[in-house]
Amino acid sequence: MTIPSGRPTFAEIDLGALRANYRALCAYANGASIMAVVKADAYGHGAVEVARTLCKEGCVHFGVATVEEARELRAAGVADRIYLLAGYFADQAPEIVTLDLIAPIFDLSLIEPIERAADAQGRRGFPVHLEIDTGSTRLGILPADLAEAIERLRRAPSLTVEGAGSLLANAGDPASPITDRQLTVFRDALATLHAAGLKLPVRHVANSAAMVLRADAHFTLMRPGLALYGMPPVQAVRDHVELRPVMTFKTRVLQVKRVPAGSGVSYGHTFVAPRESVIGVLAVGYADGYRRGLQHGGEVLIRGRRAPIVGAVCMDLTMVDLTEVPGAQIGDEVILWGGAGEAIISVNDIARLAQTISYEMLCTVGRRVPRIYRR
Repeated sequence: MTIPSGRPTFAEIDLGALRANYRALCAYANGASIMAVVKADAYGHGAVEVARTLCKEGCVHFGVATVEEARELRAAGVADRIYLLAGYFADQAPEIVTLDLIAPIFDLSLIEPIERAADAQGRRGFPVHLEIDTGSTRLGILPADLAEAIERLRRAPSLTVEGAGSLLANAGDPASPITDRQLTVFRDALATLHAAGLKLPVRHVANSAAMVLRADAHFTLMRPGLALYGMPPVQAVRDHVELRPVMTFKTRVLQVKRVPAGSGVSYGHTFVAPRESVIGVLAVGYADGYRRGLQHGGEVLIRGRRAPIVGAVCMDLTMVDLTEVPGAQIGDEVILWGGAGEAIISVNDIARLAQTISYEMLCTVGRRVPRIYRR
């Protein structure tokens, strides 16, 4: 494989695995459509390449967080439906209409700006969705404010309310009473909207976990994110569907040195070699998204063997103990997470060591890390 010029640290993206995960999740759709969530640069995998790949699989719904992310997809030629998932301000309404985005009405104050922007651009029937706060206390209109929302929308002739959605706060627990209550609130809200004459053909609450574990949360559109990239959000999802990790995070050995017992390693000498040791210096650090917390119990794969991280992870460099890796040398490929078969380090395990979640680990792989796409 050809490595781009520059530092030899890169994220290898397996588009075949992405396609396989999408197909596996489609088996749980039960007639609903799937919105591929590609926000945060497709969880660090590259939103443009991911969207283009899934378009070829027949996906026509894509979820982003911001107008800027949507603009990038449109500029790359993604012409399908793009949904904003993380809010916007009123002064962004004209660009939302220009880019033909599906905007959530999560606050009553947004109805008029979207209406004005749609009217100014001659977009009669511009589609919007109502974001209902069913109990997550994040973005969304409270059920108590639905009557006012309906009244304001009746005075917005350039808008068509085609859908409604909500965020499930605890979908990873299939028996969660929180999810039960939220689904009840959502259905009641749909009934209120239907009684007011809003038909809402598009209804969505299911994330990756709910898609696999909660058939009662499926409705007409589902929003898988992490599972698309091969990471089950909870163990119960792994038990139901086979997913393949899409990203393998790799680097190379920059230097190998043999040091005597008692040698301190990295800043603060937080590790002192208890024996004569072979120390490898890796071309990766926390500026690349490899977290400092991984110095406590973290491992990498070199020549099919696990090697422990020793000493503090630096901004650009990380040290490992190669004493038990015979023949390790400069230029050896190193798997930070990912891999295949027995030789795999799960990003979920890495996240636990770093005291975070796999979502954050994937999203914080730095911009200076090239993405190499394997088809």
